[in-house]
Amino acid sequence: MVAAVAVVSGLLLGGGAVGLVVPDAGPRTSEARARASLECGAVVHSLRGRAPTCERSLVRIDEHAALRLELPQGGEQPNDRRYPIVLRGEEGLLTSDSTRIPGLVAIADVAHGRLRVFPHPDPAAYLERLDERISQNAYARIRAFLLAGGILAALALVAPRAAVGGFVAVLAANLALGAAGVSAFWAVMLAVGLAGAVGGPLLARVPLVPLSAAVLAAYLGALAAEGTWVSLSPLGPTQNGRFFGLSNLLATLLLVPALVGASRRAAFLPVGVLSVVMVGGSSFGADGGGALVLVAGYAVLAVGLFPWRLAVPAVAAVAVAAALAIVVGPSTHVTAAGSSAPLDRIRLSLDRLADDWLVAAATAVALALLALLAWRGPRRPLSLALLAAVAVSMLVNDSPFEVAAAGLAGYLTLARYDSLR
Repeated sequence: MVAAVAVVSGLLLGGGAVGLVVPDAGPRTSEARARASLECGAVVHSLRGRAPTCERSLVRIDEHAALRLELPQGGEQPNDRRYPIVLRGEEGLLTSDSTRIPGLVAIADVAHGRLRVFPHPDPAAYLERLDERISQNAYARIRAFLLAGGILAALALVAPRAAVGGFVAVLAANLALGAAGVSAFWAVMLAVGLAGAVGGPLLARVPLVPLSAAVLAAYLGALAAEGTWVSLSPLGPTQNGRFFGLSNLLATLLLVPALVGASRRAAFLPVGVLSVVMVGGSSFGADGGGALVLVAGYAVLAVGLFPWRLAVPAVAAVAVAAALAIVVGPSTHVTAAGSSAPLDRIRLSLDRLADDWLVAAATAVALALLALLAWRGPRRPLSLALLAAVAVSMLVNDSPFEVAAAGLAGYLTLARYDSLR
């Protein structure tokens, strides 16, 4: 069935159920790319250098259609705007299956009719705030991470337990900001900075294994109860390709509590299962690559915790839990993409590096430091597990700088923490 759609310039939010359309995937878009995505019901990451193609259009352009939307105009431009969409004859907020965020619509879902209407007393005001939050998070994300990463790395050198507590505190602060709807730049920087610098030393006095498990459980509960607390958090997904669940940045930061929480024999299996379900579950974190990363880390950790006859079944149980979490549940960018083959993810990672020399240089420096620390550092279970996890993440995820930089802070923390145990 071909969907009827009106493409309107200067469309106003009103006169029906309303939402905001994300026109593309990746850092850039254009009028031609957005129209191709609309007609084919698919997106191709803009770093690939090509637009979606299809044998026939899945939409019919009709100026009288009830479903009306605006698209970018002109040539190549940043993919940092969202455009109005209106469904006449309905009231409330439009959303789509790919976003799971009321008011936010992925352009590929328009052609397939994967749109739903949510009731809301003031849709226009809500969408204005939603658009503002997404823009604020985009500005704050890397800056807040760099601030937190610097604080955590410094703590790792002088107080490793405080650094582990700092990871927990920063992750908790991010979740609290998302739940409270706070995205203003200085508020985010202040909260993240205080969480690392003050919260870390305070939490160092608390038993770190149950504390680490607690923050993982908090994220799982938030993803189950109200996913927007994570998806619209300052360190969450970018909202221009990945919408809900965990970003690669968050998944890498969560490696520290995931490994520390499972670093006791009695805690390994329950925390391991909790972690892979939270990260990889289609109904929760929806990060299939992140689940593979955790399984790799837990495999190395298990060898250091158990004799072989127990390590193998323990890791197998965690791997089965990861597979079930990914398969059972709604179709997502994890199941739909398969998550793309590792070679495809590596190619996209290389495209990201080639697109920005500064990011490429920062990634190279982070990886070089990580390699140097690993070569000279201790050969202990936690630090080796994190190394294995980061190595796999560089292959199966497509955010090389975030993985390398967060992995560097995590390795420094766990190598120092391991030396105290």
